Amino acid sequence: MAGGPADDGSTYSPTVAGIYVFNLIVGAGALAMPKAFAQSGYIAGSVMIAVLAFMSYMTVTFMVESMAAANAFMRRNETKKNKSQDDLSIQSYTDKTPLINARAETDSAFSIVSRAEMGAMAELFFSSLGVKAFYACIIIYLYGDLCIYAVAVPKSLKKVICPTGHNITHSNHSLYGNHTITTVAPNCLGSLDADASYQIFLVLFAGLLGPFTFFDVQKTKWLQVFTTVMRWTTFLLMIIIAIIGIAGTQVFNPPEPTPDHADIKIADLGGLSSLFGVSIYSFMCHHSLPSLLTPMSRKSLLNNVLVTDFALILGFYCLLCFTATFRFDVHTLEDLYTLNFKNFKADFVSYYLGLFPVFTLSANFPIIAITLRNNLKLLLSSPSRRNPAWVEKFVFPVLAIGPPILVAFFTDNVEMLVGITGSYAGVGIQYVIPALLCYCARAKVNRELGAEPNLHRSWFSHPYWIWFVLLWSGLCITLVTVNHINTGK
Repeated sequence: MAGGPADDGSTYSPTVAGIYVFNLIVGAGALAMPKAFAQSGYIAGSVMIAVLAFMSYMTVTFMVESMAAANAFMRRNETKKNKSQDDLSIQSYTDKTPLINARAETDSAFSIVSRAEMGAMAELFFSSLGVKAFYACIIIYLYGDLCIYAVAVPKSLKKVICPTGHNITHSNHSLYGNHTITTVAPNCLGSLDADASYQIFLVLFAGLLGPFTFFDVQKTKWLQVFTTVMRWTTFLLMIIIAIIGIAGTQVFNPPEPTPDHADIKIADLGGLSSLFGVSIYSFMCHHSLPSLLTPMSRKSLLNNVLVTDFALILGFYCLLCFTATFRFDVHTLEDLYTLNFKNFKADFVSYYLGLFPVFTLSANFPIIAITLRNNLKLLLSSPSRRNPAWVEKFVFPVLAIGPPILVAFFTDNVEMLVGITGSYAGVGIQYVIPALLCYCARAKVNRELGAEPNLHRSWFSHPYWIWFVLLWSGLCITLVTVNHINTGK
């Protein structure tokens, strides 16, 4: 994660930037949200999602302010490095003189023209211990990401390919002549049952995608287009099918009854801890903002883009969760919402929705694994000593993909994995790190650049907001941990 030019130097409009941010946020986490929302109750769940959307937006503004500050220092360092050259087009300046960028003479020192990734900002604003803590946090988050993917893909394959269990009534020849009902789980792959088949699918998943971790691979433009189209087709289909069911039309075989309004939860505080972690995960975008926002033209509209995105995403999440809550009984909602449509009458649609996580998450798995591998190198390697070749080529890739695959062998609970990832590492990436980056960036700007205003200063500029975010983070982690201990899950 190093700062540098935004890709190839090309730019795109604020509308395109808004679409990229929207697509980044609305991903795999949204599939786990309906169940957690229904368990929390639609009133309590709506309030929780709205609060977390606001908190996420606030820390996004902290990230943007930190990116602008990082650009000021990057530009100052570059200018100092080159000012002795005869052909330098940028005049020398004092610490309090606005820095001029060659691209636009009206740019201030804080114009966001170079990509400053989270890691680069951590190295610029944090101490050496803070940098290590940052990489540890993002590594834990990436491990959680890979665990979710390693479970979701084989679980989706199991649900789609393996037939569901059915009830068989046996006569009981006792004196009372009672009957017993036994649930029979049919074979899936040959003589293997569904659980054993899940493990076979997991081995295949690891064998097919794991080797990519030993090489370098980049996400292509056409892969982005494919996954974006598939994602939105899937979400719109699920919302439309749920609305049709709420209206009274039965489209499942066997029939899937809608819940009685009296049985739909309004507020259940016991379910909020799961929704908290899932929602944190579902609003995550902070680690990728530098790559998405730096190429945007007309950055004076940047805040408008972010406000619009978060408002639309909040509305979309509420629509997805409300339609799921009023269409399916809370006890039948799956932790991967796409699996609730496996009995849809149109086979193509049911297979398409069921296999959605297989295609989209499989496409992202190698990229995240390689990112994790590279961050492990940065955290565990010594700057003064080069690692042996076998460590670089074998040990770090195995460290990246080994633990997630191992976790997936022992659990297929996606909701739990998403909740834990969001509640702990997600809080660090989404709340703590942006708040601390902003705090340290402001201090360094005041100390070294003087009073020149930051064009992208957060609306939440009072120091109390940063302390509020940190206090909120600690309180949330404490409450979620206590709930996990009390409930035993």
